[in-house]
Amino acid sequence: MQLFIAVLTEQDYVPTILKKFADNNYHGSVLSTKSIRHALMDSVEPLPYFGGLSKISGDEEVHRPMIFVVVKQDEEVKILSKLANEALGGIKGKGFMYSLPITYLEGLDN
Repeated sequence: MQLFIAVLTEQDYVPTILKKFADNNYHGSVLSTKSIRHALMDSVEPLPYFGGLSKISGDEEVHRPMIFVVVKQDEEVKILSKLANEALGGIKGKGFMYSLPITYLEGLDN
């Protein structure tokens, strides 16, 4: 069993990949993430000078969507990779994909 993860550079890519996955009976979850630096800036009150400086510098917060899909067979990771590449015309420059083994899972039907 594997957890397939695709991290994308643009939110606009998500619907295209999700449609391709759904058309092939794969379903998962999508999370919108942000960098650790931006998360820390949100949780810590910056000094007025530095907080204003970051706003002036155009240091925009960028959300990077992540798609998560759990698959039972390890071979399905290659299928998901192929589908994502087809949907995007290639992943290079648009994000990256990887998978992690799942050694424990509770609460989902088989």
